[in-house]
Amino acid sequence: MDCSEDGGEITQPMLLPCDSSSFFDSNTLELPPFSTKATAEGHEVAEKFCKAYYETIQKKPHLFSQFYLETSVMIWDGNPVLGRDQIQKFIEHLPSLTFSLNAMDTHPASALAVGPRKAYFIKIAGMYRVSGPGCQKQFSQDIIVTAEGDKWRIASDIFRTVN
Repeated sequence: MDCSEDGGEITQPMLLPCDSSSFFDSNTLELPPFSTKATAEGHEVAEKFCKAYYETIQKKPHLFSQFYLETSVMIWDGNPVLGRDQIQKFIEHLPSLTFSLNAMDTHPASALAVGPRKAYFIKIAGMYRVSGPGCQKQFSQDIIVTAEGDKWRIASDIFRTVN
């Protein structure tokens, strides 16, 4: 597929929208690998964060917005919700939900994606059930958490029911 405006071939590499000199090794033009320490910390953060997150949405949904930044973006089954207050209103209108997690993976988020803030990408897969009778449904969720003071807050949250 040709994406250039004039229909010709693209011959110049795409430039990054930031000064990449602090992120790249100028000799190899590769990002440095994540440290073992950062990866281990990410797993610990993800486990604690997810435990509190899913307990809160199930038992104390009125406190759910505490997990989000003021400017967070959530997309729930294709429905975009912008900002902490709107996310809280959205969650309060959902029926009661029960979750069970089958798998979780995490890794440090690249500084190219999140800037200088420490952040982790968390991928979750599991099952949920809407209150009352009915079958369980599979879901996947992709969350980016970032440090805000001594707390971890969600910057981006994408929840998807798997059909």
